[in-house]
Amino acid sequence: MNNNEYFDNIKNNILNSYQSKTEKLKELKKRLLESQKSNDTRKIEFYSKQTESILSSINNIKSQLSCMRPNNNDDLNERHDIMVNFPKLVNETIPDDVPMVFHGNNNIEIVKQIISSGGLYTPEERGVDFKSFATQIDVTYKSNIRVSCEFADSSTISFMPYGAIFAFYPKEHEYEKVLKTGENSEVFGGVESIDFKDDRFVGIITTNENLETLKLCFDANQLDSNKVFTHKQFINFCKEKWICDTKITK
Repeated sequence: MNNNEYFDNIKNNILNSYQSKTEKLKELKKRLLESQKSNDTRKIEFYSKQTESILSSINNIKSQLSCMRPNNNDDLNERHDIMVNFPKLVNETIPDDVPMVFHGNNNIEIVKQIISSGGLYTPEERGVDFKSFATQIDVTYKSNIRVSCEFADSSTISFMPYGAIFAFYPKEHEYEKVLKTGENSEVFGGVESIDFKDDRFVGIITTNENLETLKLCFDANQLDSNKVFTHKQFINFCKEKWICDTKITK
């Protein structure tokens, strides 16, 4: 099976999943309406949550279908380099006492929706009522940004573009918790939300493929597009901020 055939198979599987979930959504809406007519509060709550859950799933699938494309060697090479070298460079470049945190998302369409929303917000702030969702923003500290990199990469076999990593500073009362993370995979309990117009927001890190698209998205939402970086640009930004400043100070 060649690359194009494999791509078509993957896309068809996703289309089948979309159609299946769409049919299930129709059935759930029907049962929700029946529950509302009979004023069965228990069933109303149950089918409302089921409906919200499958709507979210359908939205994710639609976003996948809208940006799927065949792989190309430049992107594959760039992503391989990111996974091999970027975590080490971040850990070496950012000082240990800097509590910057990172949040990865592997769906570029969802990333654009997050940008348009104006910030990374908790489920409660977004009005999402799922008990299984985390109450804070899941983030990593620089010592294990590898985990955020994994969350940002949609995997090359998905035929999806790379996603993005959001970089920001938590609130001051969260500094100690972040700095004590050490080699743990994520900051325990997560951190509070970040507004992209807040000074605490450092920027968003993505691949060359997505760079101009996300810059345009930032511009469209009255955000500073200079805060959109490739991984190499982000490392250079960090070097200028800390390594160069240290040399000047000395």
